[in-house]
Amino acid sequence: MIVDNYIHAYEKLSKWSGLFSFVQTERIQRCESPISFGLINSVLTYKRSETKDPVEEVKEIEDAYAKQGMKLHWLTYSHEPDELVEKALLVNEFQPIEEMTGFGLALEKWSSDLHIQGFEVGAVQTETEIETYRKIALAGFGIPDNLADIFCKIFVDGPFQDKSIQHYVAYMEGEPVTTVTTFKEDGVVGIYNVATPEAHRRRGYARTALAEVLREVQKQGAQQAVIIATPMAASVYPSVGFKEELTIQLFSK
Repeated sequence: MIVDNYIHAYEKLSKWSGLFSFVQTERIQRCESPISFGLINSVLTYKRSETKDPVEEVKEIEDAYAKQGMKLHWLTYSHEPDELVEKALLVNEFQPIEEMTGFGLALEKWSSDLHIQGFEVGAVQTETEIETYRKIALAGFGIPDNLADIFCKIFVDGPFQDKSIQHYVAYMEGEPVTTVTTFKEDGVVGIYNVATPEAHRRRGYARTALAEVLREVQKQGAQQAVIIATPMAASVYPSVGFKEELTIQLFSK
């Protein structure tokens, strides 16, 4: 559920932003774009062929990206280990550069008493609210000015058009402090874009905003919540009730 929600979210992002392509074959799901940003040039899933050498296929895929001036990233998952694929990546001089953690939470019996006086979370519905979301998300993720438009087109403005995706902004006594986005599919809610600017960190805003959003989607009938976290953010989610389910290894050069 964690991986499926993540990949389907990228498929949606490609549709709405128009800045990258989501490519799916029988064995591979990947993204490609002339724009170098985040993981939009990446192999998200890969299943070995019974007849093709994975070392050669990794090289072919990398070369196809390189010919278009793209730097390739490659993701592997701990619940689907394949030593031959990892060996093929290493032979082609890919190295593990980051490890992310996938968390899951069953919402049926979940509850949380996380609350801060004067703290409110609102669903983004108007242009004024989406502009607030942009400002907080850009600051929270530290997106440089030259990439701000690209980030917003992919992760903010495009998703705002889709009914399965909902942006939220959390306010502390009226001041915007945190963003959260949800992507709902088949009873599973993926949590994305949890961002808090530096000036507002270490005050419990992110976990409290997340708890408020989870209460809302729980009321709407969501059965499971999932999230993928970088090492910097991974400590936040267990305090809300999430449990670690898998690790995702990111390879690149």
